Amino acid sequence: MPDACSNIAHSPGGSRTRRQTLIGLVVFAVLAAAAAGIYSAQFRFNPAVLNYLEGAAVATRPSASAEPILGLPEGLSVLSPPEHFDRETLSDKINGKAELYLSAGFMRLDCQRIALSGRPEDWIEAFVYDMGAAPNAYAVFSQQRRSDGTPLDFAEFAYRAENALFLAHGSFYLELIASSREPKLLESMEALARGFMARRPAAGAAIAERDLFPKEGLDEAGIRLIPTDAFGVSGLDRVFAATYTADGGEMTAFLSRRANAQEAADLAQSYVAFLKAYGGEASPAGAPADGATVIAILDMIEVVFSQGPFLAGVHEAPDREKALSLAGRLAEKLKEAPRVP
Repeated sequence: MPDACSNIAHSPGGSRTRRQTLIGLVVFAVLAAAAAGIYSAQFRFNPAVLNYLEGAAVATRPSASAEPILGLPEGLSVLSPPEHFDRETLSDKINGKAELYLSAGFMRLDCQRIALSGRPEDWIEAFVYDMGAAPNAYAVFSQQRRSDGTPLDFAEFAYRAENALFLAHGSFYLELIASSREPKLLESMEALARGFMARRPAAGAAIAERDLFPKEGLDEAGIRLIPTDAFGVSGLDRVFAATYTADGGEMTAFLSRRANAQEAADLAQSYVAFLKAYGGEASPAGAPADGATVIAILDMIEVVFSQGPFLAGVHEAPDREKALSLAGRLAEKLKEAPRVP
């Protein structure tokens, strides 16, 4: 008589049991392998992490043979070799921000880490941007200016914010970023900036357009130069914009010196057409200047006019009265502007 086990082994039910056991073993093996992989992965780094750690390690080893890109005051030493970037490679260093610099006339970036002597963990990374011309350097300085910055008294366009210092000097824009807010590092950043200016004498920045904005209600630190596509308008370039506060509200005055009066008038017409295409309702302004146009759009008021070689106006004013008042004062200031042949 066959035994019970023999009957089970050869019965359909026994076959199913064997398959289930086999499947269970396979699943267990897969789970065990996965667990082993996870455990092992805890002790291995992703290649990107390894690259970062390797770079960080290099950055904290003094490099005595590297030439400094800045004159080093006493107490500072070179920490890393210099890096150099041009228009083709700038995004390798500052990916996501390169377009601003490129649109403003960027030519070259030199950067390097510098440390307190004998203290490689206390470092400053220096970024020296050659922008080709003073207005270009001012453009990137003003566009990126931080609202929490503290102005520095040794340069017209210089401020410190937390652990960083920013300076526009001649055709150069300088950023110094420290590893912490350690007082000696902050002191060293100012020494580096002063030394940079002393080694590169430059005439006044010659940003004459800054003086053409009416003073009342003006946030002078907030005057910025928009190099391209101002207010989202393609082709509207080299626009100076200044923030004004009136009765707790804000609005922006703008101006742009063009090659001649005809170009300024044509650009004013193009800007008005752009606003109308996006739903703006235009009406004559009467004042501040002949041909000025007032446009109501998205619960805001725009004023656009040209005066001599200048395109000018008011952007995003809270109401018509405030917009026309500021536009009128701006038109009067533009009459004082020297005419460039």
